[in-house]
Amino acid sequence: MLVGWAGQPCLGQQDQQRILTNFENLTLDSSTHRLFYEQRLYRNPLIGLLELSQVMKNEAITEYVPMYQGVPIAAYRPSEPWRTSLLTSEERKRLRRLIPYGPGRYKVDFRIQPEVIANFGFKLDPFQTKTSLLLQSQLYLSRGLVLNVGVLFPIVNNYDNQPMNIRPAPIYLNQFLALDHQNFVSGSVGLFYSNQYGVNVQYRRANLTKPWSFGLEASITGDYYYPETGIYYEPMKQGMVLADVAYRINKRDITLKLTGGQFLYQDRGVRLDFIRQFYSVEVGLFATKTTRGSTAGFNFAIPIPPGKIAQSNRLRVRTTEEFRWEYTYNGSGANVGSRYRVGNQLDALLRQYHGQYLSRQLQN
Repeated sequence: MLVGWAGQPCLGQQDQQRILTNFENLTLDSSTHRLFYEQRLYRNPLIGLLELSQVMKNEAITEYVPMYQGVPIAAYRPSEPWRTSLLTSEERKRLRRLIPYGPGRYKVDFRIQPEVIANFGFKLDPFQTKTSLLLQSQLYLSRGLVLNVGVLFPIVNNYDNQPMNIRPAPIYLNQFLALDHQNFVSGSVGLFYSNQYGVNVQYRRANLTKPWSFGLEASITGDYYYPETGIYYEPMKQGMVLADVAYRINKRDITLKLTGGQFLYQDRGVRLDFIRQFYSVEVGLFATKTTRGSTAGFNFAIPIPPGKIAQSNRLRVRTTEEFRWEYTYNGSGANVGSRYRVGNQLDALLRQYHGQYLSRQLQN
């Protein structure tokens, strides 16, 4: 039997084509022997990287460059020894000319994602939950710029008095930028999760080969709500300004992150996160101390099986690659350290592409 990279059997042509269908915007740079690609099926980037390295093993490719919304993240060499190469601003300028971009380079991709909001421990109703199912998609407008759209189907709600009506899921524009080898920006405008709408900007200085990273986040938002008909919204008057510093303990895939500043509702304070990365799962614990009080909780991020449900060259239906959930214990009922979610948080996204996180999986 022929054996390929990492001791896996060599694939037949039909299997190779089936695997290649998982990827989008594939571009081979023959001058540098780099393959640029985008994949939205797997939460763990290493899965897609190894799939491609197996399929393309006869193409003299030395480095694989995953992209996010058409923007290259970094270059990875999966052979021994593993190597992570950062992309300078000059390289990125050249790649913008090399790598084609446009909606035609991407599938029409429908993603099924659950949304769960819950409270535990109230005497009259010990388990309060608001559970919905979201059918979401993305429209790629230009490099790094994506319109996120969707429909929300409510399943159960004994959490609040929002009607059980089918309504739009969060709808927002997101622009992702990589300025050089370690400076990244994400800007969003629209209707976000947690019934907040407005403008959100995130910046992160993250060298994907080093343990330290730093971030800033600023936003101005207001509340919005879907009654039985139409939409209700309040003026944008909720300012949020946060700064954080994070340190990655490579030997344990643990990240310690300290965040401070103004959260929603003019609540000022600090939050400490303990985050542990596993193969395709992330779990965390956190504690928060603000002017409104103190609280603690846990969170996790997991892929929802089965992943790919149906797929062709132009269309795909799948479950979400990441379901992220957080529970906060707060006996006083105050909104301590409240935030909202805007798709992928920038630090969580880049954490998945850290060179040590990916290379350590090959060692285990």
